[in-house]
Parts: sequence; structure tokens; C-alpha cells
Amino acid sequence: MVTGASRGLGRGMALALAKAGADLVVTARSKSSLQEVGAAIRALGRACFAVEMQLGSGSHAVEACAEQAWRESGGIDVLFNNAGLVLYQPCLDTQDEEWERTVSTNLSSTFYSCRSFGRRMRARGSGKIINVASDIGIRGEANWAAYAASKGGVVSLSKSLAWEWAPAVTVNILAPGPFMTDANRPMFDNPAIRAAVEERVPLHRIGDPEMHLGPLAVLLAGTGSDFMTGAVFRIDGGICRS
Repeated sequence: MVTGASRGLGRGMALALAKAGADLVVTARSKSSLQEVGAAIRALGRACFAVEMQLGSGSHAVEACAEQAWRESGGIDVLFNNAGLVLYQPCLDTQDEEWERTVSTNLSSTFYSCRSFGRRMRARGSGKIINVASDIGIRGEANWAAYAASKGGVVSLSKSLAWEWAPAVTVNILAPGPFMTDANRPMFDNPAIRAAVEERVPLHRIGDPEMHLGPLAVLLAGTGSDFMTGAVFRIDGGICRS
């Protein structure tokens, strides 16, 4: 299952997983976007169940999504908690509502999803959860205070759950750096901003979701990650140096 699968990182991971032979449950806010990504997955010869989910709607909505996804698919083996939002804004300009929406969407919803699916995986005796954080959640960055705090929380939450749910359920963390996504496109379409970011990245380029993140998602979903839990997988072109 991939949340936020209709675009960006989620879409790239979902398509890579389908190409590797996985059947999928995908979630997003938009029904039309879900239909489009579902059709792309089925065109690859894989089964796909689509579930609408509004992040930030609270734990009851996430639990209802988990119940529907589990029932329709027959059980989730691997969960990618990817859905979230980006807030690029100075701390002093960030209003209470913006802070609360960012933390609710990126951190609280990840907690609710882990709790709902983790309970079911633990009852079954197996499962893998991969939570998508960010390089900024590890290293921090000016004008990203709310976002960095929410994604840093995802890292700490995941490490705690890795201890709590071992050995039945593994919990690992993806920490992507600068990728070309719908959320980031307005920034990277500005040549000056893109050049500045590429100059800071040791590999001097922006990541592509399906090409660069997809293969790592396949590794984490499969047996290659069976002896990994609580691990942070940075995929950021080297920008995070510690």
C-alpha cells in the first residue's frame, strides 16, 4: 500500500513496485487522480485497489481507510506512508494554523496510519512499514521549520516503533532529498533556484521519483530488507552530510 500515490514520490514508488510484480492499494485525496494511477498500474498487469483518504481528517478517517484497504486486498504486507504536504516558509511568518496543519498532515497522520496498520500486521505476525521523512527532517534548513519538525518527528516515531514492534513488524525510514515532484516543481522551474540547489548537491542534479526512489522502494518492500529495522535510508544526492 502506498499513500499519496497519485503523484510525485508516491506515484514513482507505486509504479516501480508494480513493475517489480506487486499488487497495490493506493490512496490519494482526488478520485480522478486515483483512477489515473490505478489504470497505469493495471496496465502493467497488476491488481490495484484505490481508496480515497483525506489526510488531516483525524484518526477515525485513517482507521476507516485501513479497514477498507485490509478488507478489499485481503491484507497489507508492506505499507509506505508517503502522503504529506510541503511548507516552505520562515518560522516568524508561520501562523498557528499552518504549523498545526503541517504537523497534523505529516506527523500525526503517519502515527495514525502506523497504529491502524501496525495493529493488524502484529495480529497477523508479519509486515513491513516504510515511513517517508525527508533529508530536511534530519539536517534542518532555513525557512523549513514546521516541515523539518514534522519530518524529524517521523524519523523518531519510526525508530521507536522499530523497537516496539520487532520482530514481527519492521519499520524503516526513507529520507528523500531534492526530487522533481509536483510540490517542488514551482521552485525547480525557476532556473536560479534549481541551479542553486544543484550546486549544493554533491551529485549536482535533482532526483527523479521513479528512476531513483523506485528501486529503493522495491528493495525495502522485499526480502532484501528482512534484516533491517529502524534504519534511515537517505536518498538525497549526498546533501545530508551527517
